[in-house]
Amino acid sequence: MLSEMGALIERNGGVPYPAPVMQEVHLGATPEVKELVDDICAGKVQVMVFQTGVGTKALFDSAASQGKESETLQALAGVTVIARSPKPAAVLRRNNVHIDHMPSEPFTSADLLTAIEELDLGGKEVAVQAYGAPNSHLTQAMEKRGANVREVALYTWGLAEDVAPVLGLIDALESGQIDAIAFTSQVQINNLLAIASQAGKEESIRNIMATGPLVVASVGPVCTKRMIEFGFRVDVEPDHPHMGNLVLAIADRLSAN
Repeated sequence: MLSEMGALIERNGGVPYPAPVMQEVHLGATPEVKELVDDICAGKVQVMVFQTGVGTKALFDSAASQGKESETLQALAGVTVIARSPKPAAVLRRNNVHIDHMPSEPFTSADLLTAIEELDLGGKEVAVQAYGAPNSHLTQAMEKRGANVREVALYTWGLAEDVAPVLGLIDALESGQIDAIAFTSQVQINNLLAIASQAGKEESIRNIMATGPLVVASVGPVCTKRMIEFGFRVDVEPDHPHMGNLVLAIADRLSAN
């Protein structure tokens, strides 16, 4: 993703400054994941919600490590399958798994709930592949509709293994060398502040994100909501939550300044 986004920035006349603040940490075949695979195969799961491509692949990889990949894929034929966005949908299609419901853009939890508002959840066993962190809004809304919901984490987001690029970015932000910063995930906000805090610069970064002249961009409404909760300004949010649209929106904003 870094190289892809960097190429997009360069094509629009910018200079990319990559500073990853997080890494995927796969949890492997935890007891919860093993139980989920077993229950899917036994027909005990009636509705399955896939929220991310990473998590969808991790579930199938875990099933394969248990010798149950084919059985899991076959069992999903009898399950109501919900894909939150095109990313999990792409993994499902590669594995010939049907998709019953997928929300429209920008693929938020509210959009997902709207997409399944006609689906009868009363008494249904629903499994939700966690989005790297719990999604209480989604699970509670489904529970209110009578579902028995479990949310299973297959991976989590840890701090970047090498924080030196992030520390360099923080210094560059403080010295005014950066014209725009883009957040493509809400987790990046937490991790950036955690790394800044370790360096004794959290207050400085919060102030920079709250005031100009830096252009602060968000990929979409989920990320924007978290940024606002942390007191960040959001100067740019594209109409469609895609990397290409984000870069174009930043370029338009900078050219207008």
